[in-house]
Amino acid sequence: MTDLSQDSWRIKRDLENRLGELIGGFGYNHLETPILEPTDLFLRKSGGALASRIYSFTDPGSNLVSLRPEFTSSIMRHYLECAEDTPLPVRWQYSGPVFRYELSHPEASGQFTQIGAELLGSPSITADAEVLGLASQVVSQSEVADWRMALADLDVLNSVLDAVGVSERAKTFIIQNVPKLQQGKQVIPQVLEEAHRLHITGQGTREDYLVEAVQGLDDSQARVVLRGLLKWNAADQVGQRNADEVVGRLLRKLRGTDDGKSLHRGLELASDLAAVHGEPKVALRDAEVVIQAAGAETGAFERLSQLLDLVLSDSEIGGHMELDFGLVRGLAYYNGIVFEVTHPRWPEALGGGGRYDGLARALGGREVVPALGFAYNLEALLAVGKGSRVKRATESSQA
Repeated sequence: MTDLSQDSWRIKRDLENRLGELIGGFGYNHLETPILEPTDLFLRKSGGALASRIYSFTDPGSNLVSLRPEFTSSIMRHYLECAEDTPLPVRWQYSGPVFRYELSHPEASGQFTQIGAELLGSPSITADAEVLGLASQVVSQSEVADWRMALADLDVLNSVLDAVGVSERAKTFIIQNVPKLQQGKQVIPQVLEEAHRLHITGQGTREDYLVEAVQGLDDSQARVVLRGLLKWNAADQVGQRNADEVVGRLLRKLRGTDDGKSLHRGLELASDLAAVHGEPKVALRDAEVVIQAAGAETGAFERLSQLLDLVLSDSEIGGHMELDFGLVRGLAYYNGIVFEVTHPRWPEALGGGGRYDGLARALGGREVVPALGFAYNLEALLAVGKGSRVKRATESSQA
């Protein structure tokens, strides 16, 4: 957190206003949300990525509240509260302070300004292309040169994992470990150990055997199999407990685990896909090899190919984009496309975004609301923009 002189404040406000006008020109109306919100709003679908980075406290009414670490959850919360009076699609933009604790470099923790846009209510490829195009115009309007946009599609990875037959819990685990899997297949044994520790796989040969025994069966069929195994192998251990109760408990446990072979194959394929990055058309061909090896459905891959045909003709994106299937971003609410914009003179992403169709349901909505958006760190844009203007103005004011 830093102070700004009047000159630096004026430069920052000027860029904020210009970017707001740019985004507004695409039909995005301003929406202001509270700085302070219930902590649960930010944690419900973010996974563990934000839990240790949020400034939280208990208010005088004994409610756990947090300084907002991002805007997206608040935007979706607002929509759900006003859904009856808000026809879809709806476009909103925002700017304001957010607060995060940075574990890797605490000296950079605190407050920064986030500016972004969200498009709710459209699942189409044209909506994806609109948001990617607008995100690229924002960084160009900020007079930033040499920026790169990395794009991935989590639906492509999910299609590969679906072909293997792993559970939703295992898919989430694999996606969270994609950054580690980018190092190569030599890390898979380490990742499998973590899966055993989290009870994602059976804890031994016996449980792996039982998982395979009930795989592909509905619950009633699986209960018959397990009841027979129980009578044959463990009748003396049941004692006075009701056999149906034991079978039910065991089935719930097995349904929550994956067999080791499927998980191992899923990790191998995820590692192969995470290694794919580079010029979009070349990377797309490399990704297709992995998809074919998995025997996966090609719908998500074809959708991504169509999206690239749309956005690569945009002069604002042009030579700035690359595909990077090792990109998953940090928040668990993303599905579909995800992207990040980087610059060689800034240690982290300038900004990024993606699609988050499941967030509305996670926040209590009754229906799926297709949605996507992006956000930038305004101070980062200023720092790498033409002449690093805020820094220069600050130095001149101190002279």
